[in-house]
Amino acid sequence: MWILHYLCFMKGIYFEEKGAALLEQRGLTKSEFARRMGIQRQNVNVLFKTNNLEIIARAAEVLDVPLALLVGHVEEPDITEMPVPECHADAFGDVDEIRPEDVPVGDSAEDRRMRNHLIRQFYYQWMGRNVDRKIFNKSLDDYIHVKYISVNETAGHASLRYLSTLAVLQLDAILPNAILKASKPINPKTKNQKGFSRMLIMEYCCPAIGLVRLTVGQKGNDGAKVQYCITAIEVS
Repeated sequence: MWILHYLCFMKGIYFEEKGAALLEQRGLTKSEFARRMGIQRQNVNVLFKTNNLEIIARAAEVLDVPLALLVGHVEEPDITEMPVPECHADAFGDVDEIRPEDVPVGDSAEDRRMRNHLIRQFYYQWMGRNVDRKIFNKSLDDYIHVKYISVNETAGHASLRYLSTLAVLQLDAILPNAILKASKPINPKTKNQKGFSRMLIMEYCCPAIGLVRLTVGQKGNDGAKVQYCITAIEVS
């Protein structure tokens, strides 16, 4: 009932503002999303603007994201304030048992989609084991928090490359041991960095993977550090 009330008064819900970005993050083209929704491709942009709860709920199912995300405010919700979606057990099962050879290595849309799903499933299982959703980092002498933005940004970027996906699975080693290398101002053109005052660039060397970049957002109001993104650094 609260969602219906919310939709009646909310302007610019997350689905309308970031629907296209969600498709990209999930590795779906507009044509494939339209097919799964049972609509024509040219109607996808119209669907983004709908306030029909049943349609939005169907879109949440297709995109494998919680309904609360799609009807939420356009700013990134905190993962501690939203329900954790169920993951498909038949996709990867317990990600702790995933071997490197089990991770798709190709560059196809399907490979990226599967890696995206693996990363999200890993984070959701990790949060189930780490209820505080934070780890103390030696270099920063402070906690690094894992929030929804951590999952969203990392899944969107790390899933593009095989090695970056493997790096995310080393989260328990990266978060406490990464070393601060630089502190940069936020990019004002990047909406997902809104709310941060600085972006902290950190590095960690993962065995069998190489150098990994951990980007941490530092909040302007209380200085809290939030894991923003993890990617493997390409060596030319």
